Amino acid sequence: MKRQLRRTAAAIATAGAALALLAGCGAPAYQYAADNADHAYFKVPASWQQVSPDKVSAIQTSLLTNSAAGPEGGSFIWSRAYSGTTKPALSTLLVGATTPAVYASVQSLKDALRAALSFDEMRDLLFPVTSQARQAAQAAGDNITGFTQISSTVISAPGGIHGINELFEFDVGGLPDAFDQTVLTNSDQTKLYLLLVQCYQDCFASHAAQIKAVVDSFTVRGS
Repeated sequence: MKRQLRRTAAAIATAGAALALLAGCGAPAYQYAADNADHAYFKVPASWQQVSPDKVSAIQTSLLTNSAAGPEGGSFIWSRAYSGTTKPALSTLLVGATTPAVYASVQSLKDALRAALSFDEMRDLLFPVTSQARQAAQAAGDNITGFTQISSTVISAPGGIHGINELFEFDVGGLPDAFDQTVLTNSDQTKLYLLLVQCYQDCFASHAAQIKAVVDSFTVRGS
């Protein structure tokens, strides 16, 4: 009888351990986006929604038309966007999001941008971040307010990968909008790798841990 009780207790313990293991192996917390050909990838929370390729293409052909991060800089090899909301407006994927928005791309650079690709050029790729670029934008009539530089980091990675990470804010629609921008290039500066995460300041603060995980996961090994 005692032997049977021991066997039953052992069976219950084993079953309990198995159930606990299964409970711990639920849905993954993150999903991965990868450009396997160019050895670039990052992760986003599993609850964030991938933006349709049509909207991503519209970002590139309309919102980025005059930016070095658009067709002017070179042809797109790969791109992805994710949003914390199910149906994000196109206009909020680069600025003014109320939930986190992520945009990433890999470009084959044109010779003109390749020759001019300094760290400051990377910083000003999407927005006028450097003081010189902000002065030029204001002289051209752009209403730039509320700029705050939070951090600026030069990145050097194995294989000659190098670039910058910039964390900053601008006022968008009268509210501070936070941006975390990483721009990298390969050793011979033929490709450009971009990751941008942004949303309004309150949103950014409340999702800080998730956003940091996304940015920290951005890995480029070049090709």
